[in-house]
Formats: sequence, structure tokens, C-alpha cells
Amino acid sequence: MRLRTGLSVLWRGQGESQIGVDPRCAVVLEDLSPGEQRVLDHLDRGGYEPTEADLVRVGRTAGVRAGRVRELIRLLERSGVLDPVADRATSTPVPPEDAYWSRLLPDGDGPALLGRRSEAVVTVVGLDHVGLRIASHLAEAGIGTVLLEDDGPVDPFDVGPYHPADVGDRRRVRAEARLRSTFDRLRTEAPPGRRPDMVVVVCSRVADPVLLLPLVRDDVAHVPVVVGEVDVVVGPLIIPGDGPCTRCMDLHRTDADPAWPAVATQLRCSPAAVATSQLGQMGAALTAHQVLAAIDGRELVADRASLEVSALSPLPVLRPWAVHPDCGCAGVSLDEPTPEKPVAGRAQEPA
Repeated sequence: MRLRTGLSVLWRGQGESQIGVDPRCAVVLEDLSPGEQRVLDHLDRGGYEPTEADLVRVGRTAGVRAGRVRELIRLLERSGVLDPVADRATSTPVPPEDAYWSRLLPDGDGPALLGRRSEAVVTVVGLDHVGLRIASHLAEAGIGTVLLEDDGPVDPFDVGPYHPADVGDRRRVRAEARLRSTFDRLRTEAPPGRRPDMVVVVCSRVADPVLLLPLVRDDVAHVPVVVGEVDVVVGPLIIPGDGPCTRCMDLHRTDADPAWPAVATQLRCSPAAVATSQLGQMGAALTAHQVLAAIDGRELVADRASLEVSALSPLPVLRPWAVHPDCGCAGVSLDEPTPEKPVAGRAQEPA
């Protein structure tokens, strides 16, 4: 047996030991004898995985009855600080995602959560350096299938997640090669007819209605990510029919600024905005966090809200959005004209 990866046995004082630090996964044992504390210390010896018999022997030499040692072991099992996977080789490193969720969800929910990720399909549309970083975060976190869409060329400013030799080649092809070479279990194709569980759409300057309105129409959950002039705006995560969509955001902007439709139309025709490496990484991490929370079934930190990151603030700006009464999200059609009511990327306070 062994402690869950990352946990340590800590001495608090005579008769009191602690396993772990964070209150969400730690446990404190009190009224222990010196011998019982010695038994607990034996669980944390680095590279050594004692059996129950080993701990009984340690207890015997420390004056602790075998029954009491077993009682302590059962207590630790109920507390969730012991690794329940007994046949895993000690020398085999535990992946960080497995170790983290094992500590945080000790009742068996961690493996179930990772299992849902391995079966999930997420599409990333738009593979500049922000998009490729999002796809990489998702693959590293255990998303089983990541579909990639972008036939544009790799730009010199995309170098970072891309290699300089990739410049000029098709983004989708090079992004797939980069991910497959790093994550050997990753799938980049889905079975025929398998709809994505989530779509991430990376846009420049304003959200692209040509890409986003079909997702609302087809009832596909999605996250718009807009690379703006000085920021990267993530979200909101859109569940069609449940909360605001990007068209709602556009209508709120138009209420606040009647000139916004004309401005948004011109921005869609402007040269692509390029995020700095720092903002790209921050935006990618926030996007992946939102997508993973939705796939895992966890509560969204930014529910019905966008997150704006810029170099001007050390923390993301949380901007809530409401359903606009004139939108009728479920009825959005591609045939509906967009220049008068364009979908925009940078949020203003709803009117």
C-alpha cells in the first residue's frame, strides 16, 4: 500500500500526525502513541511501498498491537489518503492528472472523471498559436479525441507551439503532427457520425457568425475565443438553449452602441490580430479549464460569463452576460442577415 501521489506524512506534535496539507484532501490523526506515529511515518519513505504485513512488523517493534495497526490502516482507507490501486508498480510514475484527481476526488470519482475525458471528443477550430496551445492542453489533460480544423498556413508569429520549419505549411497538418508526436494515445479522427462534445472556435478581433451560428442551430456546446487588439476573451461557454449565445452578446453591444454592427463588420475584414505569447498561453489555459469543467460535469467558474485577459491586469476580468430578449437563440438561422446584428468578440457591459 502507499499514500496517494503527492501526499506526505507530517508530524504536528506529540501524539498528532497529519497526512496531506490542503483541507480538501488532508487528514489529521490525534491521540496517537509514539509507536503509532512511527507506523504512519513508515508509509512515507520514498520509493518504498510497504505491505500490511510490513506495517504490522514495524508496529510490533514499536510496541503497537497488530490489531491496532490494521485499525489505523482501515482508518486511512476510509479517509481516502491511501492509493486504492494496489497492483500498480511502485516504479511506475503516476501521471499528474491521475494523481491530482485521485487526491481531490478520493472516493473513486477521479478514475471516472478521467474515463469521461478519454471518451470525449473536442473540436478546435482556428489553429494559430492560441488554438494549438488549447488543443495541447486538452490532449495533455486526457481528452481522448481532439479534432483540428484550420487549412490556413502557419504564420511566423505562430512559432512557439509550432516549429520554425512549420511556417508556410497547413496549420491542421502541422498541428496534428505536433500533437500526435507528443501524445501517442491521442485520436485526431472521430468515428463516423460522432458529434463533438464541445467545440472551441478561435477568432480574430470579433467572433465569426459563419462558424458560430451553425453550432447554435445544431445544438452543439461551444466556446468562442476572440483574440483582440489588447486582450484574449474566452467564452462564455455556450450551451444552446440554456443561457446567452454570441448573438445575445452582439445585441447587448448594439443596445449600448448603435454603431457596433458597422464596426464589427469592418473588424471581420481586418488583418488577423496576434496575441503575445503570454496572453496566448493565459487564454489557452482558461479555455481548457472551462472545457474540461464542462466535460467533467463540474461547476463552471465562469458560468454565463466571459473571461478577459490582458497585460494590464494580473487577473482575468469576469464579465457576465444575459440572454437578450430579441435573440431567440434556438431559432438562429444561417439565412439570417448578420451585418445589421453581427456577432462580436469584445464584451461591453450589457445595457
